[in-house]
Amino acid sequence: MTMNEFIEDSLNKEQEYLSGTVEDLTPEELVWRPGPEANPIGWILWHMIRVEDFWFQFFIQRETELWEKEGWHEKFGLPTRDNGFGHSQEQVTNFPALDLGELLKYGEQVRSGTLTYLRGLGPDDYAVVPRERQPDMTVGAVFRQVIGELYQHQGHIAYIKGLLRPGYEGPGAAAD
Repeated sequence: MTMNEFIEDSLNKEQEYLSGTVEDLTPEELVWRPGPEANPIGWILWHMIRVEDFWFQFFIQRETELWEKEGWHEKFGLPTRDNGFGHSQEQVTNFPALDLGELLKYGEQVRSGTLTYLRGLGPDDYAVVPRERQPDMTVGAVFRQVIGELYQHQGHIAYIKGLLRPGYEGPGAAAD
């Protein structure tokens, strides 16, 4: 297995887990918060997709994020340069309820862009430093960071869903 195949497999497995967790959520469940300082599932899902878009489109490739390029920010009525980093509790509390189907379409477009980029990488490309001001963030480090964040946030979503639906064990639970 090549590095590219391993990364693609990791991203596909994360997507499988995420899809299994969010596919049947109601609009009410997307905005529910277990406490006043907790992030709701809808916000976490939006943040996950926005962060992937940011890292691969903007940070590495120096392209306009799909969020802006494809007009997703207009569809959701949110700012172009917002991805949830540094959001205050007030911003999270006032975050709008997003349509799950549309959010997942945006996520599919982002993931497609990430995989297209990944499939064009050669072994030496992982050592490239896309931004001189952040020399520790090589292409390889970005993939490691994003994959870690995606799995972490997918776990957050599954945990919150478990609080909403007692007995919910999460995707892949039968295989554990």
